[in-house]
Amino acid sequence: MNRVFVRHASYNFKQIRDLIAEMFDSMGSGWIGRGHRVLIKPNLLLAAAPDKGIVTHPMICRAAAQYLLDQGARVQVSDSPGVGGFRKVITDTGYKEAFEGLDVTLKAFEGSLDVDVGEPFGRIPIAREAIEADRVINLAKLKTHAQMYLTLGVKNIFGCIVGLRKPEWHMRIGVDRRIFARLLVQIHQAVAPAFTIVDGVTALEGQGPGRSGRAREMGLLVGGSNTH
Repeated sequence: MNRVFVRHASYNFKQIRDLIAEMFDSMGSGWIGRGHRVLIKPNLLLAAAPDKGIVTHPMICRAAAQYLLDQGARVQVSDSPGVGGFRKVITDTGYKEAFEGLDVTLKAFEGSLDVDVGEPFGRIPIAREAIEADRVINLAKLKTHAQMYLTLGVKNIFGCIVGLRKPEWHMRIGVDRRIFARLLVQIHQAVAPAFTIVDGVTALEGQGPGRSGRAREMGLLVGGSNTH
């Protein structure tokens, strides 16, 4: 039975840590084991301060990483930002500072593997780290999206398309929301994250998902093993 967690939250680290532990503990023993390669995929769209509501807050990502490390996992945090270099993004979003002292790899997605996501799209290059990981943890952001209305857990996994290939897919089929939504679902199914958490503590409204949107305090942290 899939449990869904909807919790009132702030960005207080202890509170976030306890809430994420509650969520992850619901998966039972053994889902994360010693030596497991675990990829955490936050939303790191661009170099913006965490209070702007554009990126997954670093305290949420750190809390998830700490839990996984405590289980003996090898943890990597990666994304392919839509704007700007990865080093600048992790600096401006507070990720570099948040992860100081933790044995976690922070790096941009690099290589890809061609994965058959099904008709009508066929084989699509998806980040190698996402396909080869033993587990993927999906840390999405609650935001409006000018093209798809909302960006949540399923859309966040589209970030596993590396570099300029993301805007290429937006251009090729993004004009038809239904077809693009189908692509998002099939990429999500190919990556198959083990758990999804949506950061809605500070969300984004208006003309999202980037700087044209407005931060909105919602105080929500939502999670579950079934992104849908």
